Formats: sequence, C-alpha cells, structure tokens
Amino acid sequence: MNLIDFDCNFYGRRDVLDILKKRAMGLKEGYRQNVALLGDRYIGKTSLLYRLMSQMDDPDVLFVYLDLEGRDFNYFCIQFIKSLLYNYLKKKSLPLHEDLKLLCQESRSSIPRTVFLVDALEALRAQGKTFEAYHMLLSLPEIFSQETGKSLVLIFDEFSALENFQIPEVFAELGKRIMTQKNCLYIVASSLRAKAEGILAEKLSLLFGNFEVLVLDSFSFSEAQGLIDHNLNGVKIGLHLKNFIADFCFGHLLYMNILCQVLIYLSGVYAQQEIYAPLVTNAIENLIFNRWGIISRHFELGIHELTISKSASLTMSILGALAQGKHKIGELVEGLQVKSSQVVLRMSALQDANIVERNGNYYHIKDKLFSYWIKYVYKRRTQVIDVEQGLPRKQFKEELGRALNDFSVVARRDLSVRVSDLMHKFDNESFVLCGRRYKLNAFRDIKILKLRIGTGNFFDAISADSPEGGWLVVLKKDPVQERDLNGILDEIKKLEPKPLRCVILSLNGLDENARVRALQEKLWVWDENQLNCLMHLFDEPIIVR
Repeated sequence: MNLIDFDCNFYGRRDVLDILKKRAMGLKEGYRQNVALLGDRYIGKTSLLYRLMSQMDDPDVLFVYLDLEGRDFNYFCIQFIKSLLYNYLKKKSLPLHEDLKLLCQESRSSIPRTVFLVDALEALRAQGKTFEAYHMLLSLPEIFSQETGKSLVLIFDEFSALENFQIPEVFAELGKRIMTQKNCLYIVASSLRAKAEGILAEKLSLLFGNFEVLVLDSFSFSEAQGLIDHNLNGVKIGLHLKNFIADFCFGHLLYMNILCQVLIYLSGVYAQQEIYAPLVTNAIENLIFNRWGIISRHFELGIHELTISKSASLTMSILGALAQGKHKIGELVEGLQVKSSQVVLRMSALQDANIVERNGNYYHIKDKLFSYWIKYVYKRRTQVIDVEQGLPRKQFKEELGRALNDFSVVARRDLSVRVSDLMHKFDNESFVLCGRRYKLNAFRDIKILKLRIGTGNFFDAISADSPEGGWLVVLKKDPVQERDLNGILDEIKKLEPKPLRCVILSLNGLDENARVRALQEKLWVWDENQLNCLMHLFDEPIIVR
C-alpha cells in the first residue's frame, strides 16, 4: 500500500505553472509582469505556488512567500524579514537560523544596508509606529536587490487580508512601491475572487492592467479523471466509479486527493487489488458522515464560522433550502416564510463570503460537496430525532447507494436524451456560461430527431418550440469539422419555418475554421464546459463522454 505524497505527486496546472515560471525568469531579463492568482479556497493555489518555488533554483532569483490569512502586521513584518534573510543566506551557503537577531548577525557583513534598514524597521515596530514601519518594510525589497544584484519574487497569499492591518491606504502605498521596484516581481493570490478583483481595479488603480490575472478553477471532468488515475496508481478502479468520484467531488482537488488517499488505505486494509462500489461508499461515509471525518470536520468548521452571527438561523435555513434545490429568491421567501429583504441581505453576505454564487436569478452553493453534506448530513443531524441507534448512518449509506446507482443509470442515457431532459427545465432565464450570456427560452414541445447531413450521414438533433420561436440543437460527441458545419448550415436553410436559434453542441468542440464560420452565421457554440455548467445549474449529474 502506497500513500499519496502530494508534494512529490503534483498533478495538472501545467499551463499556469509554466506562465509563473516564465514570469519569474523574465525578471532577470528586465521583463516584469506581476501576477494575480485567483481561485476558490482549497482549489490548489498554495500547492501551485510551492511547486513554483521548489522548481526554481536560480542563484540570482530569491522567493519570499507569505501567507497573510488571519495574520497581523507584526507577523507580516517579522516573517517578511526572516524569509528574505533566510533565503539569501541559503543561496550563499551560509549558516542558517530561525531567530531574527541571528539572521541579522549572520547577514550584516554581506548586506549591511539591508540589515541597517531592518534594525531601523524593528525600532519603529517596537515603538508601535505601524504606519511608518509598513512604509519602511515596503522599501526593503528594493534596497536588498540593489545591494545584492539579485531579483526578488514576492508572493503574498490571501493578499486582501492586508486591509485587516488597519493601515491607512495600505494598498495604495503597496501600489506605489510595486511601480518603482523594477527588480521585484509580485505574485498575489486570493480565494475571494470578486474582492480581489475589486482591489486590483480600484485600490490598486495605478496598477490596473499591470497584473496578469490567472484564474484557477476546479479540474475539468477529463482532468479529474486523470488526477484519480494518478493518485490511485497501481490500484484498479472501474470507469463508472472513477466518473462518479469526479462528479461527486465536482473536480475539487482537495476532496479528490483526500478521497483517493482513503481508498488506497482501505484497499490495503481489505487486501483488495481493485476498488469496488462498497469501498467507495465506505470511504465517503468515513469522510463525510462521520463527525470526525476530515471533510466532515472541514465543513463543521465552516458552519461554525457562519453561526456566530445574529442571523445564524436564517443563514443556515437559506443554505438548507439551496441544498434542497430552491434557487430563486422568490422560492426561498415562500419556503422560509421571511421577508424578501432579509433573504437578499443574507444572500449578499454569503456571496461576499464566497459560499454562494449567482448566475442570472439562480443562486447556488458553490461547493457541490458542501451542498450535499448540508442536505444529507447536517440537516438530518439537526432536525431528525435519532430514534434508533445507527439508523442515520444506515439511511446515509442507502442514499449514497442510490446516488451511485442513479449516476450509473443517467450516465448510460444517450446524449440527446440528457440534453432534452435538461431543456425541459429552461424557463426564460438568462445565464452566463463560460463568460457569455445566454437567454434560455421556456419550451413547450421538445423532440429528438435525426438531421441528415450530406449523403448517408446523420446527426442527433433536438427541435424545441417556444412562444418566441423554434430552436434547433445539433449534437455531436466528436469534434465538428468545417465540412460538418457546412452540411449543418445547408440543412438549416431547408427548414421551414426557420429556427429562431441554432445551437451546435459538440462535447469536443469545433475546429477553428468551423468555429469562426459558426460565429459568423450567428450560431451558438457549446462544448462540454458550457453543457456541464448548465447541468450544474439545474442540479443534474455532469455529462460523461
């Protein structure tokens, strides 16, 4: 049995990692492009940053990494200095220390100007002059780089927490220093995307456009499958179960890593060379139902943070209703019997906390597994009386078994049937899919048909009528080539009446020529990402190729 070494088995994110490496190496050549790395909590930002630092071993480039979440200015100041001096001494192969005074003592002969500034900074901090100390600290990187001739990569993880230091114009001052420090590259990361984008656009307005924003999302379905294979190296698992895990965890790196870790452990305990459904349900039960399971405790702590406010009861009621499939403000108001203004206020707070996201008039809990836990574990735990010892656990295992079976049944359905079922749920709402807004009509007559393309070739298609006009959705699992598109366009011209809207839905996308032509003809083009975004919005399992 081999447990997963996550540090040595970094997976995916190669494109983002390559960009970060390129930016760090470009600093030596006089090219500086600061980077903002944004993504949900526990999505892999910190792992990516550590991977960057572990793979960069250039004697002329130093990294200073600081995690600011839940920290105060004193921590920021001390760790900034210690990290800078420690990494400098390490590059010079000089004795290393953890104590700040010893680090200064060891560095004084090599970089006297830098250490002199550190001494002055420490004096200001000891006098409680936080504002002056912050300004002096931000000048330290430039003094250091001038004195050593080395470039610095400064990484501020959860950088928006700087505002908690209660320092006037904390971001404006940082922006001024970033603009002038030509030998310093700044990489900032944040789990609060909207808030971070606001800081970059407003509070760091002098730098707007100077930060390259990289967004880290959950793994796509194919990437999630690859991660599971990577983590379970040497342990067999059927395609169906692998697909179920990818959907159940919704491509979330942390959850898939932990679940795979437990599956490896259980396969060793039970001496199984292949993972079957009972082992998966056992692992999920241990992690999610068990109060002391890792993921369960993670969610419990999240709930605790939400329930320390005066509106805790309404907050949990809203999350419970969202988990039950009530996604509109009107539905929540009616179901909870509260005022609309109260729901809107709490929903706004949940959005600010990055727990709930909005798409059109629909609200969702961002973390699909968290939503599942609220629905099947937390609400039952708080609302159902345990009249029989072990009954809740039994009910959870039965529900999980049904989920596995339902996923298997749905996954075997033809793509045209899945899309047709999805279209029955459209109700004249507008949604943003992969950055573009679409209005999805309410349909009254949806039919699955075959569309003949050329001689002897047929594509699956769906016709749908709405008060505004008809739709035609052409489906293809394989990539759509230019000749395919030409045939589709020829058939569309023959239709009477003409469809109001034509959609080309290809799980593998279109080749470039076909895509350009489709856009010129004002066709909507959806691939696997847009389709699965819709599946998520309407609480349906993702499409499995």
